[in-house]
Amino acid sequence: MSLPSRSLDLREQLQRHLGETYVVERELGGGGSSRVFLATEIALQRRVVLKVLPPDVSASSDAERFRREILFIARLQHPHLVPLLNAGTVVPDGGGAGLRWFTMPYVEGLSLRELLMQRGALSLTEVLRLLRELASALSYAQARGIVHRDIKPENILLSEGVSMIADFGVAKALDNAVATSPDGKRVTAVGAMLGTPAYMAPEQIESARVVDHRADLYAFGCVAYELLTGEPPLLRASLQATLAAQVSETPEPVSQRRSDVPPVLADLIMQCLDKRPAHRLDSASRIVRALDELTQAVHTSGTFAAVPRGSTMSTTGTERVPTLPGAPAAAATMAAPAAATAASTSAASAAAASAGASTSPRLSPVAILGVAVIAVAVAGWWFAVR
Repeated sequence: MSLPSRSLDLREQLQRHLGETYVVERELGGGGSSRVFLATEIALQRRVVLKVLPPDVSASSDAERFRREILFIARLQHPHLVPLLNAGTVVPDGGGAGLRWFTMPYVEGLSLRELLMQRGALSLTEVLRLLRELASALSYAQARGIVHRDIKPENILLSEGVSMIADFGVAKALDNAVATSPDGKRVTAVGAMLGTPAYMAPEQIESARVVDHRADLYAFGCVAYELLTGEPPLLRASLQATLAAQVSETPEPVSQRRSDVPPVLADLIMQCLDKRPAHRLDSASRIVRALDELTQAVHTSGTFAAVPRGSTMSTTGTERVPTLPGAPAAAATMAAPAAATAASTSAASAAAASAGASTSPRLSPVAILGVAVIAVAVAGWWFAVR
């Protein structure tokens, strides 16, 4: 079964089935394969967005289980997440599989896509603030085991300049509500359709059901790259070419596309775009901390240009976190031993960078000894100035 060709047909069907609860006003654009309508919730007299999922997705999920999952996820509360409100199923006229729907508050304002279309690349100040808001929302969701799978400018709404991510938890609800075929096997159509090629992680393209929160971090990197340059890192002329590029091509460094991007921010974004999930940052909370350090450094110096060009990447195993030499944020939140460790790590990374060394975790014994001596000396200096 396919969706009605005219939005009026589906709107009228929704109104007939949901008329006691909602007044379905008109169809909105930008829903991708879903259909999105503006409606008024009668009991509370508030405007909501009513989103109807595609027939193949609806057919692949159990109706009651989907509704329970949406209502469970509706408990999520974060200032940069658009909450889910309600969910259900509408059986189209003429029969056939029911169509799953859910509602969320209607957010007055632009989507991030609309803002980018109007203005192109944004200022560094705007980018830093938006990325910090988005990363905090991702961190909140990640701590609760929820992966979005479709982070993109269309799903980021701006209300009086504040960003909010929409549709969070829908992918998890669909996964948990996936239907079981008569032979006992789980239907897989749900996972296969989620995502937008220009923002999809390689592992998401290759196997949609094995993705975790690191796929969201990859999409975050794509959005960050676009905020700074005006276009996604690996957008190509066709869908197939874009998917192939996400799997096999390395994007041009963002610092080569825009020269005023601080090195620490450029490094963070490019690490998010690593093809290998294990080589990306392991959590959105680390991105939040790195952005906080950068923001404090900018506030202290009064300009992005004064942020140290020698900002480096510290390494813990395969996990690298941007650090700023002397940034006060880390010291303010750590006990003295932890601060000494952070200072030692930063000093060791700076020494390697000044010698033209790579950030490879493999160092010779002589190099390790030299770095240790420098780290101890800097740690002693740090305590002295405290």
